[in-house]
Amino acid sequence: MTDISKNEKLYIQAFREVRSYIMEHKLGPGDLLPTEQQLCAQVGVSRNVLREAIKSMELMGMVRACPGRGTEVQEFSLDFIFQNVLFFHMDGQEKHVREMFSIRKALELNFMRQAFDSITKEDIAEMRACVDEIRSRWENGQMFEEADRRFHTALFRSLNHSILNSVLDAIWAADTGFQLEAKMPHLAYTVTKHERIVDALERYDYLAFAQAMMAHYSSGKYTRMDSYEEF
Repeated sequence: MTDISKNEKLYIQAFREVRSYIMEHKLGPGDLLPTEQQLCAQVGVSRNVLREAIKSMELMGMVRACPGRGTEVQEFSLDFIFQNVLFFHMDGQEKHVREMFSIRKALELNFMRQAFDSITKEDIAEMRACVDEIRSRWENGQMFEEADRRFHTALFRSLNHSILNSVLDAIWAADTGFQLEAKMPHLAYTVTKHERIVDALERYDYLAFAQAMMAHYSSGKYTRMDSYEEF
């Protein structure tokens, strides 16, 4: 077992050792880890510590217990990892969820030039369909979170940036259903903001697109910790 700081928890050390084993032996989805007894001897920890490490790996979607077979390596999924990390970190606290909103704002505004340059006609057509659905649902007194999510997904899809997409998906998962009653009185203007974004894309007008994106992220949801007011 490798030397580490005495302050580091044993199960974290065991987690890293097992992860290194998987990488060094090039284990893929469906491959089995050594037995618990073998891993304890190799890593140099007790069964309780090893089980805690393996449980952490299960929660992150890295492995799974297969009764009668052992512990199986799972297919790597950034989406699963990010969503679980954000879920456990936010702990239901409004402050943490709003911090995620600020992260989303920073990411989307930072990548908007690249998104504009790479977006396809098909992506823009999908965004227009999402905007039409958003307006229709709003006029019928319905929430439109799913259409909103698809709108922003289409905007960045052609970047083929898997980590960016995974982080944004995880933030959307945290946002879904969050404080709907507080959001409702301020959603009318956000419908128009989404329409302006698509209008600019259809004209291939980057200045108008950038202004529309900045306007979209100027609301209280993204600039304050106590408001959803649209500006």
